[in-house]
Amino acid sequence: MSDDLIPVVVHGATGRMGKLISALVESADDCRLAGLVTEPGQGKPKGEFHAQLPLLGQDQMAENIPSGSVIIDFSLATALDGLLLQALSLKSPLVIGTTGFTKDQTAKLFSFAEKNPVVQAANFSVGIPALQMLLQLLAKTLPQGFDAEQVETHHVTKLDKPSGTAKHLAATYEKARNAENMVPTHSQRLGGTIGEHTWTFTDAEETLVLTHRAHSRNAFLRGILPSVRFVNYSPPGLFGLTEVLQNLAGKN
Repeated sequence: MSDDLIPVVVHGATGRMGKLISALVESADDCRLAGLVTEPGQGKPKGEFHAQLPLLGQDQMAENIPSGSVIIDFSLATALDGLLLQALSLKSPLVIGTTGFTKDQTAKLFSFAEKNPVVQAANFSVGIPALQMLLQLLAKTLPQGFDAEQVETHHVTKLDKPSGTAKHLAATYEKARNAENMVPTHSQRLGGTIGEHTWTFTDAEETLVLTHRAHSRNAFLRGILPSVRFVNYSPPGLFGLTEVLQNLAGKN
């Protein structure tokens, strides 16, 4: 196997997204799957979860994973502290899709990013960063008389309400608008809906509607490999998916 391949570790490998990401990494020409990680005490030997790799407990990472491997995290917010400890030991860049961190955890992530590159995004689809940029533009363009509201819809098994993506989008608009009030966000959990975020802007004379709709879970994978490549060669810092995609566009 070529030494030029980027070693990639999936943290949260037993989850739905973790399994999809593992398969994505294995299909990439410039990456190799170097580790699969789950919560401490839940590891399995090679052959039980994956044909070639053992399933490691989080506390086993530093001894079993190549130093400098890019770690992709799609797990739970409660796992962040242990992940940062292991990643610091490994000097590993991070790609984080987990949401729901506390202020203290966010501060720890900022501290980690002072020494290691990190890409953090609530949603790794291509359309969400584009929607985010449009929201920033509209926040600076629409007259103050316009009201904005957001409706986010996901499948019935999604627990967080509103979604991490919806919170991020609302915060983006509020910051660009210098808004004193939070954007009202309404959550729906319906059937097998993959993910949809709709924004409505209106005053007494006009209405503007923006919608991002994911047609399959594969939409949430589109920014993963570009982010892996980005952090593998980037200096320390905390980056968003918008910066990854802008960097990619600059190379084309």
